[in-house]
Amino acid sequence: MEVDIYSKHVALKSKIEDLFGRDTWCALKESDDIGTWRKCMEKTLKALHLSIHETVKIYDEAWMKDVDRCIQHGLEVSKIVKTVEELISALAATLLEVSFLQTGFMPRRKRRNKVVPLRKEIWKHDIYRQVVYLQTEEQKKRFFWSKQQREIGFEKQKDLYDKYMQSGVRNRLSYFEWCKQCEKLKG
Repeated sequence: MEVDIYSKHVALKSKIEDLFGRDTWCALKESDDIGTWRKCMEKTLKALHLSIHETVKIYDEAWMKDVDRCIQHGLEVSKIVKTVEELISALAATLLEVSFLQTGFMPRRKRRNKVVPLRKEIWKHDIYRQVVYLQTEEQKKRFFWSKQQREIGFEKQKDLYDKYMQSGVRNRLSYFEWCKQCEKLKG
């Protein structure tokens, strides 16, 4: 059964649209052109590389070199593959390795004869380094604002914020704290 080009790779196209916007979706939506896909894959890997360098605070240069090597390899492979499917496979392999590097390291078990079981002690990757996600108060507030807007909509959030501003508590409570207090009172 032949899949029409529009519905082919739709999940990936959707995530690339999340990253780069509607124009990128439109470029890929009905395309089977290797050049168009190669450009998007390379931009995706470069964006990931930039994001890691700008966001991750690390004191382990070896880890950063591993990430750089992995993404560079993905970019090199993208230049030589001949089909969109090979390109997507190369992207998936690169992202899989980066994902595991983000947890601590990429397991290398090619020479193992038995299937590796899914037991937590085998998949805990903190033997060289550990991952810790931190969130400042300002980041918590921004996250709350964004999440609330998605949940209740822009207009309702604006009305709620106006109500907060008129409440007279803004000298004592931030909008974030006020909303949390209102939730407690409801519950």
